[in-house]
Amino acid sequence: MRKLSLLLLSLFIFTACTQATPEATNEINVYSARNYDVDKDLLQRFESETGIKVNLFEGKGDELIERLKLEQNDPIADIFMTVGAETLYPALQNDLLADLELDTLKETLDANFYGDKWVALTKRARIIVYDKVKNPTPNVKNIEDLTDPQYLGTLLSRSSTSSYNLALMANHIQKDGYEVAKQLAQGLVNNFARTPTGNDRDQAKSVIAGLGQYAIMNTYYVAAMERSADAEEVKVAQQIGLIYPEETHVNISWIAKINKGPNPDNAQRLIEFLLSETAQKEYATQNGEYPALNTIPVSSLLLPWDAFNKADVDYETLGQLSIETIQLFDEVGWE
Repeated sequence: MRKLSLLLLSLFIFTACTQATPEATNEINVYSARNYDVDKDLLQRFESETGIKVNLFEGKGDELIERLKLEQNDPIADIFMTVGAETLYPALQNDLLADLELDTLKETLDANFYGDKWVALTKRARIIVYDKVKNPTPNVKNIEDLTDPQYLGTLLSRSSTSSYNLALMANHIQKDGYEVAKQLAQGLVNNFARTPTGNDRDQAKSVIAGLGQYAIMNTYYVAAMERSADAEEVKVAQQIGLIYPEETHVNISWIAKINKGPNPDNAQRLIEFLLSETAQKEYATQNGEYPALNTIPVSSLLLPWDAFNKADVDYETLGQLSIETIQLFDEVGWE
């Protein structure tokens, strides 16, 4: 039923947004699940600087993948960009992506953050946060520590349907196997302070409000709250402490050219533009993300990229574990 719904939604989007398909070589069609102002600003800048008209179509990552599959024999899109590595596996398995030319960029990219047909655009670390005023010397070092019975009723998290939690637990399955990952998830659920609700910002706010002692969240939300127009969010960002696990899970936002897309040269130019030092600085300063380039500084609230250990992740196969991860969450009662 879910697959059918996605197909129907893809068809609806197709009808609503592509009644007149652009064919001119001075255009580019971008399918994006990155619904951030910084992306829109950068696409507008690319259009202004190059004269290449950018046609932007937004949606959720899995929905856009379904749309790309429907259009595979006659692609409309030139570029696909999204917020999580979970969609990389189906994109590769369905031969939706074209080869990339990255020779000029490889020196500033870590080897596991690009492949023959994709490249990381930004990176996000999944960390633990706490109230550093009320709890100045936490004993927690890893997510596994939060399964200890001493932390009963102290942990806050968003729901299991969050792509961030799906990627986190899929990574644990990838590293340690299903049963070990299941034990971890069960231990976390046992110590939840409440039924998972809200987004990552809400978890941080709830820690400061005293509804729990620890929360799992992405780093870019911390930096985004620091820059928020909401004074309360700024206060929360300044009051929370950050714990980077000894093996910190890092997910990626990635970008790729579409196989047989109508404007491949323009697609290559856009990818090179978004991976330029100027654009990467915008992702760091405007959206609080770790840039794909290793040379760009990040928010002062966050650890520098080279200051913490990263868990091993096979990004190309992470999405293969999606069904197993959903099953795991169901088995442990992570709502």
